[in-house]
Formats: sequence, C-alpha cells, structure tokens
Amino acid sequence: MSETAPPLSKKQEFEVSQQEQENEKSYPDSIPTGSGTTATRVNEEGDISYLKDTDVALMAKYKLINDAIDEIGFTWYHFGLFCLTGFGYAADSLVSMIQSAVQTYAVYYQYNFDYPISTEFCYFGLFAGAVAIGFTSDLIGRKTAFNCSLILSAVFGFMAGGSSSLAMYMVNMFMANFFLGGNLALDVTLLLEFLPSKWQHLNTFLACWWGVGQTICELIAWGFIPNFSCSVKGACPMHENRGWRYTWYAGSGLVLVMGLARVLFFQLHETPKHLVSTKRDAEAVRVLQELAAKHNRQCSLTIEDLQRCGEISINDDFISKASFSESMKQIWHHVKLLFLNKTVARSNVLLIISWFGIGITYGIYNNFLYAFLASQGASTGSSTHQIYRDATIECFFSIFGPIIAAYLMLIPKVGRRGTLVIGGVSSMILLMCYTKVRDEAANVSYWCCFVFGFE
Repeated sequence: MSETAPPLSKKQEFEVSQQEQENEKSYPDSIPTGSGTTATRVNEEGDISYLKDTDVALMAKYKLINDAIDEIGFTWYHFGLFCLTGFGYAADSLVSMIQSAVQTYAVYYQYNFDYPISTEFCYFGLFAGAVAIGFTSDLIGRKTAFNCSLILSAVFGFMAGGSSSLAMYMVNMFMANFFLGGNLALDVTLLLEFLPSKWQHLNTFLACWWGVGQTICELIAWGFIPNFSCSVKGACPMHENRGWRYTWYAGSGLVLVMGLARVLFFQLHETPKHLVSTKRDAEAVRVLQELAAKHNRQCSLTIEDLQRCGEISINDDFISKASFSESMKQIWHHVKLLFLNKTVARSNVLLIISWFGIGITYGIYNNFLYAFLASQGASTGSSTHQIYRDATIECFFSIFGPIIAAYLMLIPKVGRRGTLVIGGVSSMILLMCYTKVRDEAANVSYWCCFVFGFE
C-alpha cells in the first residue's frame, strides 16, 4: 500500500497557494481569444514564441489582434493600403535616385565640386531619418509620421532644386532624404501590422514599387537632362544648366501628390498593434470593428477579451505624458527589445548586417561602378541621351524581381530563407561579372539581370 502524505499546516497551505497564484500571474496557461475559446501558452504560438521573455500580457493581446485580423481577412482597405504604401516606396526610390541621376550636372558642373559629396549626404539622410522617425513612430503612432513624411520630403525636394549654392543643395537634399528614410521604415511596418497572416507575402511584393519609382525618375531625367544641361564642365552658366533643377521639381511634385493623396483620399487607421502596445485597447477594438463592419466581415474581438489578458508593463502611452526624458526612456527601452534574448538578438544582428551589405552594394552600384568601368576602358554610352535611355530600361526590369520573390516565398521548400539565398547568391555572382563589362550591350544586359535578382 502507498503511504498517504501528511496533511499540510495552514501556513504551508497558504504558501503553496501564493506560489501557485504567482506562477499563474507570471505565465498564464491559456490566453482568451476573440471567439471565446482559449489558445495555448504564448511560447507555443510559433510566430511569437521567440518573445516569450517579454511582457506576457502584451504578447497575449498581439495574439488576439492577429486572430481578429485573420478573422476579418483581406479587404479593399488592405488593397488600398498596399497601393498607398507602394506609392511611398516608389517615392523613396524616386527621390533617392534623383541625387544619383543629377549628380554630374548639379555637383560637378554647376558647383565645380569633384568629390561625390551628394552621395554621402543622401545616404546619411536616409539612415538618420530611418532611425529618428522610426523610433518617433513608436511614440506618437504610425499614422501621424506616415502622413507627414512624404509631404515634408517633397517640400525639401523643391528647395533642393532651387538651391543657389552647394551648401544649400546639400542641406535641402539631406532633409528630403531624411524624411524619406523615415517613410521607408513606416511603409513596411504599417502594411505588415494590418495584413492577415495568409497575405503577408505582399510585404515582399511591395518592393516592386521601388522599381516603379526608379523607372519614373530615370524617365524624368531622360526628358530633362539631355535637353537642358551643359555638355562640359567649366563653361556652364546657370541658365544653360537647368535640367537637374527641372528633374528635382518634377520628382518632388509627384511625391507631393502621393503625400496629399494619403491625407485627402484615404481614411487611414492607426494600427491596432500600436494601440494595444500603448494601453489603448478600446481604440484598437474600435478600429477592427469599424473595418469589419465597413466590409461586411465578422470580428468577434471585444474589449473584455483584451482586458482579460491583464495590464501590459513593457510599454506605456507616451502621448498622455509626453516629455523629453520620457521619450529617451521609451526609445532606450525599445532599443533593448531588439536584443531581448539570443534568438531575437541573432535575428536582428543578421538583418542589420544584411541591410548594411545591401546599402554598400547599392551605393557602389549606382554611384561608383560607372567610374570604375570607365577607368578600365569600358564605353557604356556615347551620349547623354543614350545613357539615360539605357538607365530607364534597366530600372524597368527591377520591377519584376519582387514579384518572382513573392511567388517563391509561397513554395514550401523555398520559403523566405530560400528566396533570400537565391536572390543574394545570384546578385553576388552577377555583380562580380559586371566588373568585366566593356560595351553598351553588355552593360544593359548585366544591369537588367542584376537588378532583377537584387530587387
């Protein structure tokens, strides 16, 4: 016979009860869902298991938001948001490409400055804007930063085109790219936080808009630069060298139209994930319920479902107590979340290294590779008209790479990792082969193949 355990004293029973309550509070066995059922522990939910060391209440709320978005499904709102963020992607590439397209006629011919300083200011502006506006959107919300970024970039783009000195040109171009860098970060974030899980491959498909923006830029430059520019450095009065200014004006005008379209013709909602992360659960539920009602879809999520998850402790509503010290506190807290545990840290470090490599490659390719080829005796274009025509053709082919990548992601044996490997390896091989280009036909052929794989 098995021996019966001795009964616990009242003190021991109280201690055991308290320990069980603490365990239940720190890591709940189940999470309520919008449909009234329960989901398993957060660390058993595949997509967010790597966040198990963070705020359990927030992760539970994210799970409910994801389920609600999946329940609603893909709607015309999501299609409109895809186009809207796509316009932003196109604007990002358009303005950043203008700097490269007009560099010879603005910096070298107009201001007699041989060092490609505009390239430095352009990419530093993109970097600073992505960091500053990216963190700002975590504090004030995605909607406000998203709506303002393109309009402000267009304003400084017009000012860059009208600059009367090199210093003014550098400052205005830096600010135009500063706001574009922030917009670039927000386009992907805003779309991803609204997409149902089965449609997240559209985030990769979004990159096709980058090629659209580049193609538009080269078309504008092709129309203005050959017809309104000096042919040699030195004897280049301002009234004979207006092509680069017209390119800035036309490009900035398109960006302004895109920015105003966001505000005037589309009812943009704040993302529910941002709302719950800043303790605004009621607003998050209202956004999802309105979206479902407008498109005749079901949404069973209620404020009670979110409240049962508990109070989040990892973040706060910045708007309700905005201050400089609180801003720095929240930003530092968000930086630490990037290295929350080994899995998250490894993932983010790899992403940073990947984008660092892409940034180096992209800058070298668009700004310095032609100089290298010319030093090796290559002749990739005999006239300004031909150079910009070829560039337009090459940029057009970059539109189709992301479309193929989005399709490859849907193949189970390829997926995201396989698509990255295919694109990375093929781009590396083509870029190395490109250094052997010596004539126009090879230049166009290799560029078209490279941008197809790279984009």
